[in-house]
This record gives sequence, C-alpha cells and structure tokens, in this order.
Amino acid sequence: MMTIIQIHKEEKYFVAVDLITNVADQGETEEEAVANLKKGLEEHYQILMELAPKNQKISFLDIEVEKFVQTSESFS
Repeated sequence: MMTIIQIHKEEKYFVAVDLITNVADQGETEEEAVANLKKGLEEHYQILMELAPKNQKISFLDIEVEKFVQTSESFS
C-alpha cells in the first residue's frame, strides 16, 4: 500500500504525517520519523480491521495519485 506523507521539522524533531489518515509520528531524523509513522500506520490499519464488521466484504482499491504529488524524495 502506498500513501502520501508530509515531513516537517518542529524544534528538534522531524514530524511525519500521513495526509490520508492524519496519523503522525516523530523522530530525531527524517528516516526515524518515517519509520515510526510506518509502525503507527500498521497499528492503525490493524485496529481498523479488528473493528470492521466481520459479515461485510472488505477489498482493496488501487488508484494512481503519483501524478498529483510533486516530491523531491520518496521513502520506502
């Protein structure tokens, strides 16, 4: 799954925010902030799946948004 994130600096920490879910996390480096955000997003989606009604179909929708996002760097 891909998502759109934004990273900015607040005082001595970098903050990574997922623009889709508004989940955010921080770190002393950009890479640490992104790694922490990734863990937080995994937990976020795990909780969503646990809360989802079990008798309803869940599927994935793949859309292309890269053409709308101008970035100088991407994280994996």
